[in-house]
Amino acid sequence: MTRDRRGFTLIELLVVTVLGALVVGAALQVLITNRRAYTAQTATISGQQSTRMAVEVLFAELREVSPSGGDILAMSGDSIRVRLMRKFSIICATDFTVADPTVTIIDTLRTASSMVLQAGANRFEAGDSVFIWADNDPDLDSDDVWISAEVDATDTTVTCPQDGAGATELEFTGLLAVFLADSVGIGAPVRSFQEFTFGTSTMNGDVYLSRRRGGGDMIPITGPLQPSNGLEFVYRDSLGAVTATPADVSQIEIVIRTGSQVLGPLGQMVQDSVEVLIHTRG
Repeated sequence: MTRDRRGFTLIELLVVTVLGALVVGAALQVLITNRRAYTAQTATISGQQSTRMAVEVLFAELREVSPSGGDILAMSGDSIRVRLMRKFSIICATDFTVADPTVTIIDTLRTASSMVLQAGANRFEAGDSVFIWADNDPDLDSDDVWISAEVDATDTTVTCPQDGAGATELEFTGLLAVFLADSVGIGAPVRSFQEFTFGTSTMNGDVYLSRRRGGGDMIPITGPLQPSNGLEFVYRDSLGAVTATPADVSQIEIVIRTGSQVLGPLGQMVQDSVEVLIHTRG
């Protein structure tokens, strides 16, 4: 008895192989496209998060700058150096009868329902650069000034004479004439400041929005940004015209552009940008 042992012909095998390859190739192309779209979407989200964080940092810091008060120390198209307030308090006592005058500032700020402590990390210390408000003639605004000074010594064992609340005495060496020339009185605000520079720095080949405190190193904050024009500053006066004079700056226009080497579904680079306008304190 003879059995029929015929199998597939070579033509049939070739047709099945070609059809199978086409199906696998199509499925693979769909997977590659989906993977590219996912990677591009992830890069887009990352870029949006970077621009949002950059805007939040710059907005929070630069909106408190007072150009007319000299807070803008240097400015260019890709960086800005400013004075930023870091601590604040109120004078509750003064002593201008000694060669090294002192002012006593409140450590405990009273509210209607509680006491908010300034002591600790926010307490004024020796070496702090400060501004002290001098009101001079209370009926005139034109003669009011901020006295710039540096704290030479502190005493945290004192209290405010009005209510015995905790306080810190700040001593200023050799500035008696300065304090006597202007009217620094009870209730005057005192604020300390530090110098910061905002610009860009490179890390591992990528450009980041960065910040430097004083003369220290630039510390990356967020990024990466586009290498050539990832951060731009434009300075405008009260009329909206571009100005190069720090004291005339009323608005700071900032453009932030993020960039990624990731390719989008259409083969384009994934990029994002945002433009904000910050109004300074005046």
